[in-house]
Amino acid sequence: MSKELPVVRQANAYDAASIARLIHRSHTISFAPFALEEWVGSRDIEEYRSKWQSVFDTAGDNEDTYVATLDDTVVGSVRVAQLQSSEFDAQLVGMHVEPGLTGRGIGSLLMNRAKVFIEEQGFSRVELGVIAANTGTRRFYETHGWLLVRELADGVEGVPVVIYELGPGRYAALADRHAEHSASKQRTLHDTES
Repeated sequence: MSKELPVVRQANAYDAASIARLIHRSHTISFAPFALEEWVGSRDIEEYRSKWQSVFDTAGDNEDTYVATLDDTVVGSVRVAQLQSSEFDAQLVGMHVEPGLTGRGIGSLLMNRAKVFIEEQGFSRVELGVIAANTGTRRFYETHGWLLVRELADGVEGVPVVIYELGPGRYAALADRHAEHSASKQRTLHDTES
């Protein structure tokens, strides 16, 4: 990968295969320490490709996907989609960064863009789920203003998860603060790599 700063942009149907590959890698590499070996081994790249192509084929007005790219290669993704739920009106999903590139501000750039979209759509209660044992990712979300709502011991496919919420009034100010921090971190990273 180059020393260029990542670019965050709206994803399109042409990105579906790249997003699928990224999330498959994240699930089989980054999630491996937190999930059952059977779960990790059961990940099928073709199912990921099919799912993400379907996401773009059926996308509505109140949902969007963003990618971070380096040298035109997708290295991060995030999606916000409207929910029909009595508790939440939207969900943040598909938040992944290429294994080996975490800790470089890519996730923060994606989160900031997702928060802007959430605010633009007027969503008032947004949820996300994360593997309960993944304390590093949980800390990332908490740093970005997400609050723990509940724990699901049975989780998804037998993997315990926790549910977080980004409540009202936590969007613009947090996005501004984290954008400033991310820009500073990216300048520092760029300076040290030059």
